[in-house]
Amino acid sequence: MKKKTQGSFGELLVASALVRDGWTVSFPFGENTRYDLIAERRGVFLRVQVKCVMPKGGALEVNLRSCNNWSVRRYTAHEIDMIAVCDASSRNVYFLPKKELNRSFIHLRLAAAKNGQKKFTRRAEDYADMPLDGVVSVK
Repeated sequence: MKKKTQGSFGELLVASALVRDGWTVSFPFGENTRYDLIAERRGVFLRVQVKCVMPKGGALEVNLRSCNNWSVRRYTAHEIDMIAVCDASSRNVYFLPKKELNRSFIHLRLAAAKNGQKKFTRRAEDYADMPLDGVVSVK
């Protein structure tokens, strides 16, 4: 799947999961925003950046930066409220809170590590629910 198509696929999967969970979803016009969609429920608005990734070696490697032909920029908590990670293989969606944005990449384990390591690993299933800590209502 081409990169742009994979991104659109991921955005639609995330939007579908959010709508299923009672959120209203809006998409910004154009491509000049740092987020891919807005999720709103009961006066709470969240800027969501979507990353659609194919699993490799039992994990999802999520790039927490945007890249184009001339620059690489990390996402910041001032620009987005969370990153939604779409597993392009299983179509599962995981939500990373903005406190995870202090790095360039994050790995979400789909299966146990072959060497048995558990310390310092992030299990994808721990990110299945949308984090609302630190989110404020506009009402």
